[in-house]
Parts: sequence; structure tokens; C-alpha cells
Amino acid sequence: MGAVKSHVEGNTLVVERSFRASRELVFEAFSSPTHLESWWGPAGWKTEVRTFAFEPGGTWHYKMTCVDKNQGDYYGMESWGKSTFVEIKPHRKIVYTDAFSDADGNINSDFPVMTITNEFLDIPHGTLLVSRSEFSDVESLEKVVEMGAVEGFASQLERLDAIVSR
Repeated sequence: MGAVKSHVEGNTLVVERSFRASRELVFEAFSSPTHLESWWGPAGWKTEVRTFAFEPGGTWHYKMTCVDKNQGDYYGMESWGKSTFVEIKPHRKIVYTDAFSDADGNINSDFPVMTITNEFLDIPHGTLLVSRSEFSDVESLEKVVEMGAVEGFASQLERLDAIVSR
């Protein structure tokens, strides 16, 4: 359990990771601002939730700040994100759009917007998370991968695992 697997299907990045925790617990970690603040973002980054309305059409606006001095030029850097929930099936699936934004929640058009589908599947002794990030085109997907999206997401899933697999 635990290793991140990723691959590309056309204009979609697929990331999978298993957890030694119930599907309900893993889902809850994605559906509560308090939980998200404890693990969202790569290692060395702290997340602050500005708004969070967990319902179709609701938005999640957040700020990540690098708090790790060992990350050099990234130390102190802020990164804002804004998501809009599209579909929620409790303990099974969350679909949302995800975009870079500014502190006021305005979408940054210099970066791709993606639609993310997170599925939570029962497996022996735990849960399999299958996360699909769909982009408008392959070039947008490649841009995000080059920015370190896979490594960053793998890092934050490690942080999640430390919480849910206790």
C-alpha cells in the first residue's frame, strides 16, 4: 500500500494511491476545511482555507504558503487556488474544477484550469483513491506536469496518509 502510481490517458493525468483507512475517513479528509488544512499541499507548505462550501456549485478558495526554509527561493511564496464543486457522491466521488487564482478568487488565466474527479474505492484493508485531472488539451497537461504536479500531489498524499492511516 501507499506508493503513488500515475499515468496519462490523452489529456488526463491519472494518479492512484492506496490508504490503510476506511473509504469514509479518506473521503472526509477531502470534504472538511479543517482536515484539508492539515494535509493539503506539498511537504513544507501550509494551507489556509479562505472559503469552503462543500456542495455542487460551492467554491473552495485557499492559500498555500511555503514555510520550509530549506526550499530556498520558494520559502515564503504564496500560491492561491480556487475550486468549484460539480458533483459530490458521499464517500464515493468528488468532482470539481481547479484553477490557480489570486487572493480575491479571480482565476489566473496564465495557468490551465482542470476538472478533477476523485473516486474513493474499497480495497482489502483500506481505500484506493483514483484521481483524474482532465485538461482542455495535452499542452496544458504537460505544462502542469512540468511544474511538478505529480511530485507535489504525491507529497501531499503522503501527508494525508500520515493522518488517516494512524
